[in-house]
Amino acid sequence: MRSNRFSQQFGISTFGESHGPAIGLLIDSPPPNLDFPSDELAAALRQRSQRGDFSTPRQEPDQLEILSGVFEGKTTGMPLCVIVRNCDAKSADYAALKDIFRPGHADYSWFQKYQIFDYRGGGRASGRESLARVIAADLSKNLLQDIKIEITSTQIGEMKAGAAASPAGDNPFHWPDPDSYPDLIKYLDEIKDSGDSLGGILQVRASNIPAGLGDPIYEKLSANIAKAMFSIGTVRGILFGDGLDLAHRPGSQCNDQFEDGKLASNHHGGIVGGVSNGQDLVFELIIRPISSISIPQEGMDKAGNPRQISIQGRHDVCHLPRLIPVVEAMLQICLADAIQYQRLVLGLDADLPSFRESLDKVDEELLTLLWRRREIVRQVKQYKLQNDLPPKDPSREREILSKAAKLAQEMDLPPELVQDIIKLNLRISDT
Repeated sequence: MRSNRFSQQFGISTFGESHGPAIGLLIDSPPPNLDFPSDELAAALRQRSQRGDFSTPRQEPDQLEILSGVFEGKTTGMPLCVIVRNCDAKSADYAALKDIFRPGHADYSWFQKYQIFDYRGGGRASGRESLARVIAADLSKNLLQDIKIEITSTQIGEMKAGAAASPAGDNPFHWPDPDSYPDLIKYLDEIKDSGDSLGGILQVRASNIPAGLGDPIYEKLSANIAKAMFSIGTVRGILFGDGLDLAHRPGSQCNDQFEDGKLASNHHGGIVGGVSNGQDLVFELIIRPISSISIPQEGMDKAGNPRQISIQGRHDVCHLPRLIPVVEAMLQICLADAIQYQRLVLGLDADLPSFRESLDKVDEELLTLLWRRREIVRQVKQYKLQNDLPPKDPSREREILSKAAKLAQEMDLPPELVQDIIKLNLRISDT
């Protein structure tokens, strides 16, 4: 399963752990002859790593290092690989926790999956990996043109913002209420002194969104945005448009009606039927607190014994200032992907290199599916061997070929050729 890859159009893969040598990004087929935005990327990384009284004191320079795909300041069209070295990781802070599953962390669930976990700062589950997302977003933002994204903290912990004086507020938390901002800082100081942490609610608004983005049924824009947001470790919920209020109102108060040739409201947040309708894209994100706190908690060691722990590493009290650039980055990538695909649908990129790039990506996905099928078949063979079942089932193969022929007819594909492909697929899976 390619769980470290995102974006159908750009083929973005990320790698690296919090306390490993580096965090990196690979784009397998970037457009050639584009100016590589070194200065813009440096600025984007500074925004992501902004520090304050309530963020981790870890000091990383975040210097970009280009390994391939750029020559004389321009992309070559070859795989683009960039890394950022980890320079201030202090793994000794976590030595006492190497055999302990920490509450709220990915340690236990990842250990159940892989039978190993990187306890040093959370490994790949750390927010440190998000800097690769910021780099990827900056490399694709030229497709967004005049799309504007604004992110506001409407709630932090139990404290809610009042009437907004500006969309985001001129402060690290994007707190929109200047009157209550001093109270917010006091509240955060109290949480910091207690050794605890806070999450909150972010409101995201993107304007100048073109209509027609997203593809029913399983590639809806809302579904892909939700997937992008849930890939961020501390996001625990997403609500589009009026959110929970839609569950309480009758349909007459939820439908966006038309007046004078345009929509008169935006209850659904700019997406209907999974496709953008040209209105502002609006959604809220529910953000849980950072799990690493110094308050004693009940953990468990690998032997199943209870262990009380108090995490003493360098951690955020409230990580929203550093999370906001990541949320913006993931939305940028999602929108850039949808825009690029829509251009192909409308024939706006009707040139041979664009068509070939799209075909190459489809072929790559086909090969990935072939590999996945072969891995499952190997598991089936092992299961049959352990349960003394015959290795071959001719009736099952006939059933597969019959289903393929019927599906081919429904999709207006030649059934005989499709069956030949399935036969080759069965041979590959048997290798």
